[in-house]
Amino acid sequence: MNRPHLHSLLITLNWNRLILNILWVVSIFVFALQLLIYEVIAPLVPSFTPMHYLSKDMLIPDTVFLFIMVILELCHRFYPRRSEGAIISASMALSFMYFRFLNDHFAVAPIVLLFPLLISIIYFKKKYLFICLALSSLVLYGTYYYAGHRTTTDIVEMLIMFCFMFIAAFTGLAVIRRGSELVAQLDMVQQSEQELRIQTILMERMVMIDPLTGLHNHKSFHEHFEKLLADQKLHPFPIQIAIMDIDNFKQVNDTFGHWAGDIALKQAAACIAAHISRKSFAARYGGEEFVILLQEDGIEAAWHIIEKLRKAIACSPIPEMNHRYVTVSIGLHAVEVGETKENAFQQADQALYVSKSEGKNRTTMQ
Repeated sequence: MNRPHLHSLLITLNWNRLILNILWVVSIFVFALQLLIYEVIAPLVPSFTPMHYLSKDMLIPDTVFLFIMVILELCHRFYPRRSEGAIISASMALSFMYFRFLNDHFAVAPIVLLFPLLISIIYFKKKYLFICLALSSLVLYGTYYYAGHRTTTDIVEMLIMFCFMFIAAFTGLAVIRRGSELVAQLDMVQQSEQELRIQTILMERMVMIDPLTGLHNHKSFHEHFEKLLADQKLHPFPIQIAIMDIDNFKQVNDTFGHWAGDIALKQAAACIAAHISRKSFAARYGGEEFVILLQEDGIEAAWHIIEKLRKAIACSPIPEMNHRYVTVSIGLHAVEVGETKENAFQQADQALYVSKSEGKNRTTMQ
């Protein structure tokens, strides 16, 4: 299941839970109203028989209501995907039931037929709204049609209730349409924000990453080195800087072409990324020159890592150069606490010069 569909399902389940809670609150309110009618109103109305009202108009509908609510709770817990349809069906069943029991006593009883329409609007689905409208209309018409003695007042009341239901339905359609438009606008805004976020990340990567090798570039190296030196002053920890230069790189370009030189740079960068630890930092400083910041426990440990890297590069043939190898010369320096960035870089650069002057393809510590 993809993330958007899962997110939509979770939102629906949350709404189902909210509607179930509303139904429980409605049940408590209805029960309190029934008790009020039984205790206060029924004794004052001759047509009300207390015991008959208690058994017929309270016990039966409340038992059915409780049964339906238990079924809904079980469905929501064990069959969450069917909970939405179950709630719509239950809202219609409950409204029809209370309409049946209240219609004999109260002229305003048909108003309960609006309840499933209101529930269907919450789900923003037109099919629920049309189904609820159709069934509520049939129940209302059937009740008045089979009522036996129908007066002009009854017909007028039925027509007024039909008008109320259709007004509620058209209002619900307008709400659903407006809600759909807002959702579409929100999706567009989110999509635009996501595209902008991706563009920002790509721009930041373009600014900080060398496009050829995939390593950090000259700018990001200096920013990271400055941050490391500032942290080292606050909480001393070892830092080593290594400057690496591909030997005879101009000869590689002149002999095999610049495209082969680019491949040699990429292969050297891949070796660097494969041999340094996660806390190390590697960058292409410019041309055929790379720089590495390490945080190993002592310069000897850093030297062993750099030596493995140097040997790995020297043992990696390049098919585009007739399976020949390139070698690198490296200068390594342990950065002391309080040492400036310029001085540390100069020390490593001098060590690199020694490696170059003493035959290349070697590592010199300064």
